Amino acid sequence: MFNIPTVTVAKTTLTGTSSSVTLTYVAPSVAWTPRHLVVRVNGKTDRTGNSRDEVNVKFNGDTGTNYNYQALYGYASSSEAARYSGVAGLNVGWIATDNTASTVFGSLEAMVPDALSTRTHKSVVAFVGAAEDGIVASAGRWASTVAITSVTMSPVTGTNFKAGSTFELCVVDESFNINEQIKGSAGTFTVSSIGGANGDLVVIGNLRSSRPTYSEDNAEFQFNGDTTVSNYNIQVLTGLSGTTVAAYSANAPWYVFSRVPTSASPANVFGAGVALIPNFSDGSNDRVITALAGHHSNTGTSGSAVGITSTRWNNTAAITSVLVEPSDSSNWLTGSMLSTYAVPKNLIGRQELSGTVTSVTFADIPQTYDHLELSVYARTDRSSTEDTVKVEFNGDTTAANYDQQILLGADSGVTAAQSAASPSGIIVSANSAGANIFGSGTVTIYNYTKTDRHKHWLGVSNKGANDVRIASQRWENTAAITSIVLDPANGTNFLAGSVFELRGIHADIAPAAGGASDVAALNGIAPADIVFPAVGRYICN
Repeated sequence: MFNIPTVTVAKTTLTGTSSSVTLTYVAPSVAWTPRHLVVRVNGKTDRTGNSRDEVNVKFNGDTGTNYNYQALYGYASSSEAARYSGVAGLNVGWIATDNTASTVFGSLEAMVPDALSTRTHKSVVAFVGAAEDGIVASAGRWASTVAITSVTMSPVTGTNFKAGSTFELCVVDESFNINEQIKGSAGTFTVSSIGGANGDLVVIGNLRSSRPTYSEDNAEFQFNGDTTVSNYNIQVLTGLSGTTVAAYSANAPWYVFSRVPTSASPANVFGAGVALIPNFSDGSNDRVITALAGHHSNTGTSGSAVGITSTRWNNTAAITSVLVEPSDSSNWLTGSMLSTYAVPKNLIGRQELSGTVTSVTFADIPQTYDHLELSVYARTDRSSTEDTVKVEFNGDTTAANYDQQILLGADSGVTAAQSAASPSGIIVSANSAGANIFGSGTVTIYNYTKTDRHKHWLGVSNKGANDVRIASQRWENTAAITSIVLDPANGTNFLAGSVFELRGIHADIAPAAGGASDVAALNGIAPADIVFPAVGRYICN
């Protein structure tokens, strides 16, 4: 999700049905301090009569009514939003069910910033898909300041998760961190002296602003000290205030993290956000940001929101500094934090175009990872302001083998659409867009080597301005993915300056802290219990 680098600390793959799955946090043996948690699921439930089932998430075994969330849904041609307050768990979104073929699985990713401290209530953002039958973005809150020690998941409508479902609990890999700030007193965040590199920036926030009389604010990003409002263009797709679904665009640097809590919100309420800035310093085209953020503050008319945003900075300079400040107040309050990472991790391949090409191929993909993440920063020669990129696996060009559900925000319009014959996965800009405008997208492909399931992936993308889209997609094939071909759906070529990266995601459990070895991690044997016989000599052949 959003190219976040992770290290797995707990994992379960079901060999039979289970009514719930609990993953316990075990501090990994690493040279850095873990801060944020990521939950990753690829699975299905035994619900019948419906192709979607929600996943309920609880922390630390808390079964009380201490959970609150706001969700945005897209299914078929419908878009909806809903808010729930004081409920027994976070119903973060839909995965697949027994009402579909046995090979159809859905996926879930959720991020909990500052999950291991006692500074704030635990805020959550999630991105979830039930193959082509639904896509969900949600933001929630566990009303507790206790550090998270376990995560329990269960089906909301079905009785059990099905065999083959995988569940992973990860920490964000702080070895990629280039700046981390935790507010001991009110202030703004400035990330300065960012060095140039190929790859992306990932920004994770847990925020609460000092705005005094309104329960929401927004996080404004400014790059390289540029305060000219007209140099920034935003597009927002949001579910808020309960059942409101909305989209809007503007020339402004605001809403990168759309809607965060304020000093007028209840105590300890913070909002979560993650932003991806692809190709932040390489090349000579405009910089683009895609973000997911949200909060649940209270049950008032403006007390909750989840938003997916795209922002374009009308500047071709490499990003060397980022200022993050509230849009409608002076400061972030004590306990707010911002973490910035330079990635990718586990890079499999990177292709940066110096001229036009008809397609981009990643061949001979290693089968040693658990999941794949594809990052695209591109523009095509289509005579339009936008194009879509077809994501085709193992040379399969048959459109009927690909399915998708999308939810799109364009200016003030919101569109949901389902297709049973479309490999188009990522929206980008095209040749009628303004000079230097490129679109970007990121796609996570789950369990790409497993041969018992169709391949499911979640994606978020934009055309650089006035358009942002989330998608849940399926390839109707159980084969392990060995190659990926990217084609413009409507144009002839990708243009020079386009960049494509593929990385692998490992789900191997990291050795626990406290002296555990790889042997202990694999076999459950403590190093002190390994005894060698006292013999006189060893002969090695």
